[in-house]
Amino acid sequence: MKNEYILQKDNIRNLIKLLTMAEGITLTRLKVDINHKYNKTDSLENLTNKLRNKTIKVTELLEIFDILDYELLIRKK
Repeated sequence: MKNEYILQKDNIRNLIKLLTMAEGITLTRLKVDINHKYNKTDSLENLTNKLRNKTIKVTELLEIFDILDYELLIRKK
């Protein structure tokens, strides 16, 4: 059975933390993997600030989900 999560503005930070824990990696490892795969240089602090302030871009979420081997699915309510 596949796990499904509802992504809402107020739960993005906690959802990312939950998914990283479920996959057995830290946010630090996640950021290192993102930087390596997508040729980026921004910091873990930058990512955590975006998650805390709810200013993360959809493209950044897609990168996170890609590293964690999840996909973003949009469906009508």
